[in-house]
Amino acid sequence: MHNPSRSNMPEFGITQAAQLTGTNPSTLRLWEQHGLLSPLRSPTGQRIYGEHDLGLISTILRLRKVEGLNISAIKRALASTAPAPQDPARPKRSANTQQLGRQFRVARQKHDMSLQEAADATGLPVSFISTFERTGQGAAVASLQRLAACYGTTVTELSAPPARSADSSAHVVRGGKARQAPSFGAGIQIFQLAETLQSLDCQRWVLQPGAQSDGAYSHEGEEFIHVLHGRFHISVQGLKTWELVAGDSISFDSRLLHSWSAAGDEPTVLLWVNTPRSF
Repeated sequence: MHNPSRSNMPEFGITQAAQLTGTNPSTLRLWEQHGLLSPLRSPTGQRIYGEHDLGLISTILRLRKVEGLNISAIKRALASTAPAPQDPARPKRSANTQQLGRQFRVARQKHDMSLQEAADATGLPVSFISTFERTGQGAAVASLQRLAACYGTTVTELSAPPARSADSSAHVVRGGKARQAPSFGAGIQIFQLAETLQSLDCQRWVLQPGAQSDGAYSHEGEEFIHVLHGRFHISVQGLKTWELVAGDSISFDSRLLHSWSAAGDEPTVLLWVNTPRSF
């Protein structure tokens, strides 16, 4: 498979790559044997996965779980499509994602927590937290939620730019001018629509096919999601999974464990609201 240049990009071993994508090392090795993946190798022969590889793994997962394709069919599908959909957004995010990692490190240090203590409290590997703090990349939404909650704050607060003094009683965000939040995982773009409000998060999410929360998470508050385009799968408390399409909405108590994924072969666009600001 094609591997683009990976200079100045974070790199992960096979165990980390499996953790970040919800797979396991043996599955990644199997896919490599069948020619679906071709990670780089270190001088000692260890596999090295970059962001492109993580996006490709997510695509393969979608083809397996959502489309129900076997390995031969997946190989044909990958050969007939463009590279992983996350690549076009990658160049815009490096500075912001590094800042996000630094913000999480500062939050941990303010709580006087060591990396090991944060790992024990969240169940995340020390190496994973350390890599994320250094690069700002590789963390899925569920992992970010767990870290932010551990530090007594929210993902929104940690990803917000420096506060600006308000110069009017209302804040307008023009079409195409919303601030994009730092990367929250492969194929996920989040645009802030109401940053001056203190009691709710209002965001526009753009999810590439196969993008997912990578696990269930919960937080304080209430939640509302409206699908503007595409197909969206969401499970609440593990009791039922809904498939929502354009025009559909869902609302629920955010304290219930929830997980989600983008379905279909087109980007999914959502209006996502949390109150209070708890994302």
